Amino acid sequence: MKHLYLLLLLTLVVSVAHAATLKGTITDAQTGESLVGATVMLNGSVELGVVTGLNGSYTLKAVPEGSYTLTVSYVSYQTSTKTIAIAGVITHNVALVSAGTDLLEVVVSGKGERESDQSVRKTEQKADNVLNIIGAKAISLLPDITVANVLQRVSGVSVVRNATGDGQFAIIRGMDKRYNYTLVNGIKIPSPDNKNRYVPMDIFPADLLERLEVVKALTPNMEGDAIGGSMNMIMRSAPDYLVLTATASGGYSQLFSTQPFSGFSTKDVNLRSPAEVAGSNTYYAKPEEFSRTMLNYQNVALPINGLFSLSVGNRVLNKRLGFLLGGSYQHTYRGSTSSFFQASGQPNPDPVPNSPAFESIQTRLYSNEQGRLGLNLKLDYTLSARHKLSLYGLFMELDDKQHRSVQGVSLAKFGDVSNSDRSVFRRQNVINGTLQGDHQLTDKLALNWSAVYSEAKSQTPSWTDVSQTYRVEPDLSGNPVRGAQYINGVSYIWTRNTDRDLAVYMNLSYKVAPNAEVSVGGMYRDKNRQNYFNSYSLSPVLPGGDRQVFTTIDRAILSFRPASFALADSANANNYTANEQITAGYVQGKITLADRWQLVGGVRAELTNQAYVSALPITSVGKSGTINYLDILPSLHLKYRLSDRENVRASYFKGISRPGYFELVPASFPGDYFTESGNPYVKHTVADNIDVRYELFPRGSEQLLIGGFYKNIQNPIEFGFNQITQNVTVYSPLNFGTATNFGAEVVFTKFWNNWGITGNYTFTKSSITTNKQVYGRDANGSIVGSITQQTRPLQGQSDHIANLSLIYKNQTYGLDAQLAWVYTGKRINIVSPYLDLDYWQRGTSQLDFSAEKRWAAPRFGSSRGLGSRFSVFVKLTNLLNNPIIAEILKPNTLTNLPEQTRTDRILVQKDLFQQSYLLGVRYRR
Repeated sequence: MKHLYLLLLLTLVVSVAHAATLKGTITDAQTGESLVGATVMLNGSVELGVVTGLNGSYTLKAVPEGSYTLTVSYVSYQTSTKTIAIAGVITHNVALVSAGTDLLEVVVSGKGERESDQSVRKTEQKADNVLNIIGAKAISLLPDITVANVLQRVSGVSVVRNATGDGQFAIIRGMDKRYNYTLVNGIKIPSPDNKNRYVPMDIFPADLLERLEVVKALTPNMEGDAIGGSMNMIMRSAPDYLVLTATASGGYSQLFSTQPFSGFSTKDVNLRSPAEVAGSNTYYAKPEEFSRTMLNYQNVALPINGLFSLSVGNRVLNKRLGFLLGGSYQHTYRGSTSSFFQASGQPNPDPVPNSPAFESIQTRLYSNEQGRLGLNLKLDYTLSARHKLSLYGLFMELDDKQHRSVQGVSLAKFGDVSNSDRSVFRRQNVINGTLQGDHQLTDKLALNWSAVYSEAKSQTPSWTDVSQTYRVEPDLSGNPVRGAQYINGVSYIWTRNTDRDLAVYMNLSYKVAPNAEVSVGGMYRDKNRQNYFNSYSLSPVLPGGDRQVFTTIDRAILSFRPASFALADSANANNYTANEQITAGYVQGKITLADRWQLVGGVRAELTNQAYVSALPITSVGKSGTINYLDILPSLHLKYRLSDRENVRASYFKGISRPGYFELVPASFPGDYFTESGNPYVKHTVADNIDVRYELFPRGSEQLLIGGFYKNIQNPIEFGFNQITQNVTVYSPLNFGTATNFGAEVVFTKFWNNWGITGNYTFTKSSITTNKQVYGRDANGSIVGSITQQTRPLQGQSDHIANLSLIYKNQTYGLDAQLAWVYTGKRINIVSPYLDLDYWQRGTSQLDFSAEKRWAAPRFGSSRGLGSRFSVFVKLTNLLNNPIIAEILKPNTLTNLPEQTRTDRILVQKDLFQQSYLLGVRYRR
């Protein structure tokens, strides 16, 4: 037996001594790109297999020396088979040849290829202008479920978050949301926002996207009203074969494990105000016509989020007709806890001018129940090898029920303390239908056209507010005693708006030479904007004039005092109709020289015609108005190819930004502390933009981008004080001379077999000078106000924005994981009308984790070489529970109060959202 053991040990030692290692890289034979996930099989004395890593490399260890058959396979490529002898350490690289099928001369590309990281990198490399892209494969692995949150992963982009911490609007390169526009499949869509042009990006579920593009330099064939950039959502397209994907997931927010979710029912919500139901603005509403259901709250201990999506697509009718139908529904519960220091009107003149004054500390609790529905339809039909028709349809809807509870604590020892509740139900939707034709008229002449119908709507029926007040008074010993709680009244607001676009696009391109092309084209858009507003206020004062003690909202006795309050607010400035016609044309040339230089340039002209009519009285100045202007927008984009994997770019373009509709209506109305007004004389913004960038695409999905930008902005729009007469000053949108904005960006992605790191960093610096108000005292000690100027950064601009992700992908075991960190530097959140009292959001970071695991490991040599069709995934967000804090950057005299921990600044708001967890299953066919 002893000799047997020695023999076995000797055999093992000999085997190890003669074990070999086979390694190498699998690439595309034509492009040299690394192929991630290719299957490598060895057949001989043993059978071994492995899947290539993130850089296309593979390693097979402990291979017994000898002769083997090496088989390499990858989807859409010809399988490579070769006999090799293995001894020692062998490096064997394989270049696969594309399968290259020809289907009735219809050229199509695989769905999976369009969504992959490698395809995205190739698109960035070949693009005519400066842009950044995230593909569907990367999006599915991110922790984000909405497009708004995906945007924060793009270099130079930060997001404006709503009350529940979700991203809502995008700021690109420090340019506020007003300076950007949104596209779907290359077509601009209108906004459901009730005042502005920019689109709330949280309305779009991320799982319907094929890729997300952020374009930072405009070419002549693009619409010109973007100074920061444009966001282009390319929805999933028709595949080349039957594709079916489905997901189902559930989760919860950690916030509601410590505080209950407080929601309400909308079962009897009044979609129309009493005046609309009666059909007359002279109708006197009755108190019983106002529902109180939205003010009856029900607590849910731990509400569960549910998310579902389904997409199916194929190519039928002899591969001529392709279709893709996708749907997504997200039912989520979100919320936050906020500490808010309520300002007491104008600042104090003492101890120094513009000393901040606060009257209470509020604890604000938000409970939001959201239903997000997205439907996407894409059809394309190949009439012949030269003619193709496409039909795109999109429907997005977001229902948001928000309960905001405010609990106040007076900063004075005695006096009134108010608590309030707000119930808001808002429904927003976006509809888009696009019919498109692509025609190769001759070998040199091509025509592309689009006919578009788009509509965006928002409706907020019965926005309801109620508040109660109790008084704190001293007892006989001087100690504070809380008195009875009285109801203050209930207000109801109805708002809705519709933004409808009819548009036609036409593009004609002619190939002058093999290396030169000239394009001409244009567009026409007719926009109609309808805005409705009505409000009512009900009083709780009893017939005898006494205040009413609050018990429950259903027992409250409400009436109209005075009786005129029962009439509709029909002359409110928010009631208006606006029309806008944009006519545009362009000429664009593209030439390639010596296979190195590419030049794209031309000029675009955009004619803007606007008109509005408001519900103001006929005698009001500015009840209606018309605005017309013409912009000539040149651009030039130069790209030099240093090598097959390197580019250097330089570009210039002129862009514009049009004012929001509401900003043009010159109606004055009282604000909280000053009179606000629109301004029909505000000019649209024009900017000169310069970009430079170095690009390196080493292999696969790796990249290194280093660039810089500069913007000179004429007539930037900010809110400020406008002196109408000697005694009348209003707060309105104004133009403030010239602003500048410049910065630098770096983007990088690097992989080592199964590990990878990707990230970006953007530095931005901007400057604008606006007028501000100062409250101080004159030489006699009297309080006086004056207007001065202040130079500061643009609203929303952060000096530093960064993303960093650690990625692990193991194709063999079907495991993908990502730890993602995003940082947004200090920025102005709210521009104050008073000098040095702007609200600054402190620099904040967020850490998220996501992972996906296929249920079965790949089965080498089988037809299911890429593993199971099922996978499970997890998404964890805000792991560190970092708060969002707003501050006034002035010396702090409130350090004895809660949350005031610094002497050099005053905390005015602190929002906490806690962690969110999501676990789901995905099916892919």
